Amino acid sequence: MSNLKPEKSKKTETPLLLHPPILEVIFELRWEIQADEQNSRMRDPSYPMMYGRMYERLKKDFPVVEDLPSVQAHPEAAPYVPRHRMRKERNGYPLIQVGPGIVTINDAKGYSWTKFQALILRVVESIIDLYPSNELPLNFIKSEMRYVNGIRFDMARENPLAFLAEKLHMKVELDPELFAVNGLHERPNAVGLNLAYALEKPMANLAISANLGQVEGKPAFIQQTLIHSFGEMVPADLEGFVPWLAEAHVAAENSFQVFCKGELMEKFAGV
Repeated sequence: MSNLKPEKSKKTETPLLLHPPILEVIFELRWEIQADEQNSRMRDPSYPMMYGRMYERLKKDFPVVEDLPSVQAHPEAAPYVPRHRMRKERNGYPLIQVGPGIVTINDAKGYSWTKFQALILRVVESIIDLYPSNELPLNFIKSEMRYVNGIRFDMARENPLAFLAEKLHMKVELDPELFAVNGLHERPNAVGLNLAYALEKPMANLAISANLGQVEGKPAFIQQTLIHSFGEMVPADLEGFVPWLAEAHVAAENSFQVFCKGELMEKFAGV
């Protein structure tokens, strides 16, 4: 691998968390593929050859391979859908998923950002090295970092909107008249909050969501922070991904600290 080193970015470090809420962290990268106007299909000239050659590069660390259910569809009829998975161990993380025009790298609880970032750069370097640029120039069109947290709460005792406002610092209010004129209960049965903002570092969008769900069969808010770049905002080469990843991580880390400051952070830290 090249000697590129991640740049240091200024941020406030999150304290050591004995009970981190993270369910999964996902990096996704897409590149342009060929469109056939006659049959509306899309073809990735690197697939499946690049997947096989990438496995040869990574099999020492990711020896377990799986075909995903999507392999039942023709690859040109299902672009940008992962079809194969490589794991360190069966049912374990981290894992790498590959399909026409797409790669994802997934990790879960216990992940290390330093190791995750190094793995991303290793995979990006492999794509750049193995892609058949003589047939179609390699053009990255989307890069994305997604953090998925599961934050439990007592559905029987707590109002979801109160929890959202007081614990996650996301306040949603409706005019009280709505409840009065319709005889509505104040406690909602479902909550789905989705917001997106332009982000300067990196050049991207920062999307935030909080939705009622379950973690291990118990009520929880599934909170996601997503940093994604499209088109010209996506780094064009390995060197460009170094600051992009560092800045995306800082934005996600800062967001997590704001959302979970106070009582939740103390709970995650085991205080």
